[in-house]
Amino acid sequence: MSHRRPLASLALALAVTGICGAASVAPVAAASHTFVVRSTSDKPDRKVGDGTCDVTSSSKTTVCTLRAAIMEANASQDQDKIRFAITSGSKAWKTIKPQSALPVISEPLVIDGTTQQGATTNTAATGTNARLRIVLDGVDAGDVPGLQATATVTIRGLVISRFARGIQLSGGADGSRIVGDFVGTDRTGTLDRGNTGSGILVNAQDVRIGSIARADRNLVSGNGSAGISLGIAARSAIVQGSLIGTQRDGQSALANSGDGVFVTGSSGHLIGGTFTGQGNVIRSNHGDGVDVIAINSPSLDLVPRSVKVVGNSISRNVGLGIDLGGNGSTKNDRVPDADRGANRLQNKPMVTSAEVGTNNTTIKGTLASGRERAYRIELFQSDAGDPEGRAFLGYVLVGTASNGKATWTFKPGARLALGTIITATATDESRSETSEFSPARPVTTP
Repeated sequence: MSHRRPLASLALALAVTGICGAASVAPVAAASHTFVVRSTSDKPDRKVGDGTCDVTSSSKTTVCTLRAAIMEANASQDQDKIRFAITSGSKAWKTIKPQSALPVISEPLVIDGTTQQGATTNTAATGTNARLRIVLDGVDAGDVPGLQATATVTIRGLVISRFARGIQLSGGADGSRIVGDFVGTDRTGTLDRGNTGSGILVNAQDVRIGSIARADRNLVSGNGSAGISLGIAARSAIVQGSLIGTQRDGQSALANSGDGVFVTGSSGHLIGGTFTGQGNVIRSNHGDGVDVIAINSPSLDLVPRSVKVVGNSISRNVGLGIDLGGNGSTKNDRVPDADRGANRLQNKPMVTSAEVGTNNTTIKGTLASGRERAYRIELFQSDAGDPEGRAFLGYVLVGTASNGKATWTFKPGARLALGTIITATATDESRSETSEFSPARPVTTP
């Protein structure tokens, strides 16, 4: 099994920390607008700043394109909205093919693809049954991002494929939301139409990708690098409820060529959550499921802290399920587990036994880490040959003694079959830092 070395990860991390684009028009004070895209054309707005999205020169006909709508929205300081009502063409879905980079979104904006006739949001408990009708296809655009923003945006209900990066959020895009999108797939969510780089690249603060709501579930698969990259300028991102590396069913592989979620040099992120529905499915990616690395170079020394990875289904990735350091499995060190690396290289728990009885299963283990600290031990079951964490079983809270050690016992709600693979992670409760997965242990008889 091979893993990307930190040098390669550093190159990815430093590739893009800001964005550039076409010259923008200076914003003017204006009321909030709703622009309705009615054409798949890529023509620019005829008169930017007049509050009307129109690419024609006729006074009798008004035609609004996505490019023109973004141009008009950039000319307003208020939060505008872009809706869709495209009727041309015989197909139920409508494909927009930009011929060059779309304007950088520089003012607050909501782009809602679910407003197109026939579009529906996800209602399924697993996978996604969303029907998305607006496809943003970068096949003719060149080496550019699909949608890029330096202001707070909400991007909902779009299929974004075949760009350099699907969505790129940079400084000023703090508080943005990416919800209910397909990034890197075709409109069916089953075929690879990957963006050549990351599906979603974040270098902004407080960005939310997905949520506990089923309608907000993203599908981020088939991309040429990581599914989601949280770059060196990202802070406090939340990634929840999304499918990363699968087809729309949440099971069949549609791998991102890199990691599922790549975190480099940035801190304070939550991947998953402690409530039902907040966990992500991170599966079948060609790198690690979640990769958290520090950047150590002559000019940068950025060590990610407080990256909490809880409540997810992580399985069948080529690399590790969770990799602290980007260099493969990290050995536990001695108490008090005082490392400097990514997530302080939080020690993993050890599963010492998993035994099935007549009516239940008892799992026991140990943790050697910080002295007199509280930890959340999460338990997972997986399939033979897959030492990650396919199904979240539950958790137990433990406190270490003055010697930094603790023992714990967990009983899942149902009796597990013999041979079921059990793994565990440890999360420092006060620091919100999660370990790699423990070594796997099969369920046996006493």
